[in-house]
Amino acid sequence: MHSCFNDRQLLSQLITGVAMRVYLLLLIVVFFIGCGTPPLPPDGTAEGTGENTKPVGEIRVVISGDTRGWIMPCGCTANQSGGLLRRGSYVQQLSDQSTVVVADCGGAAEGTAPYQQSRFRAILLGEKQMGLEAHNLGASEVALGADTLKQLSEETGVIFVSANIRTKDGKQFVPTHQLIQKNGQRLLITGVCSPSLIEDSELFASAPGDAILDVLKDAGGKFDRLIVLAWLPVDELRHLAETLPEADAVVGGPTGQSLPPEMIGNVLLTSSANKGKFIACLTVPQESSQSISAQVVEMSPSFSDDETQKANLDAFRAMLASRDFTAAESGFVPSNTTGLSSATNIAGTDSCRECHDDACSGWDKSGHSHAWERLVSQQAAVDPYCQQCHTTGYGLSGGFASVKDSMNRTNVGCESCHGPSAEHVSDHRRKTPVDAIGSCIRCHDHENSPHFEFAGYWEKIRHE
Repeated sequence: MHSCFNDRQLLSQLITGVAMRVYLLLLIVVFFIGCGTPPLPPDGTAEGTGENTKPVGEIRVVISGDTRGWIMPCGCTANQSGGLLRRGSYVQQLSDQSTVVVADCGGAAEGTAPYQQSRFRAILLGEKQMGLEAHNLGASEVALGADTLKQLSEETGVIFVSANIRTKDGKQFVPTHQLIQKNGQRLLITGVCSPSLIEDSELFASAPGDAILDVLKDAGGKFDRLIVLAWLPVDELRHLAETLPEADAVVGGPTGQSLPPEMIGNVLLTSSANKGKFIACLTVPQESSQSISAQVVEMSPSFSDDETQKANLDAFRAMLASRDFTAAESGFVPSNTTGLSSATNIAGTDSCRECHDDACSGWDKSGHSHAWERLVSQQAAVDPYCQQCHTTGYGLSGGFASVKDSMNRTNVGCESCHGPSAEHVSDHRRKTPVDAIGSCIRCHDHENSPHFEFAGYWEKIRHE
């Protein structure tokens, strides 16, 4: 009896121990399943909590280019395309749906003057906020020189890349490429600039194709996809795609209008162009055997303004207001006006009024006399680019120099159309130097005045 009881007690303890082990094992399994990735539905996309789902393994590569200093859309009318605010919104929309890599093929700067450098810096900051991984050196970046580029990289955190740009003594001062790992794929992004587009620079450009092959040799095959950011003319761009079968995609820059995506063999060719108005979006499939595809997307008014980019624009404008760049610092007028004759001197509209009171009274009722107010209402009066067409004699002797020193030269005065007239004021026998009829299109171009029609506009300001 005692022996049977002990056997039952031993069996009960054994069953209890096994049950406890099974229970603990089940807990462990449930724990890891709960902390892991949920099962994938049959279509191969991960289920999200909202409407958007991200394809597993697929990567979108957003490549901008040829921005030419345009933080805002190109032009001062509401229906223009481009600008970092819309680009930021587009990148955010894609990021909600896909894994995104952001790059720039170059041409974001527009000049080397202090104001132009400040615009470029603001663009870099905006690109960095979008998650920029690599910015290729185009011709406008190369013109800034190695020291300025290194300083901008340190200040903004942007990584410049170039396979073929060196100092004249052959030193590399930016990385040749970036190796980006996303969704189990390794993207090697490198960049080149055409030697034919570099003028009067302290930097040297080697043959683009050879430089890319050197990068591939150094990479030792440790990548899955090769994307080339190529600041090359159209003929050179196409030649590169034809002669570099190692590449998966070649995305260009200064092509005027964007190139529609096309396959040259197994190499995708397209471009981003035209003042940042058009962006190339590459789709990189998970399977390396599948080719990269692309679409060119216009940064149209259909995209809302991204709040982060709006903050970047506000910071840029605050800097402009504090700095108050002079016309001589803008890059829009000759840097050296020494020796120019008095024929280029601005007298000011009040000087004209002394003899042409009727004409000036008509001007008082025109939009030209309120041009500065429009800039102020759009928070753009601090921007030298906008000041050019909303002031009188921008950068000329006696004309608008800066907000601090030249508020008496704001608005589109008489000499904006008739030319510098100080000599005419001092000697009425001398005619004003410019035919006013030919002056309109200097500012009333397609981007800033798309509805400009000469006859109708001329009647608004015509006077005897």
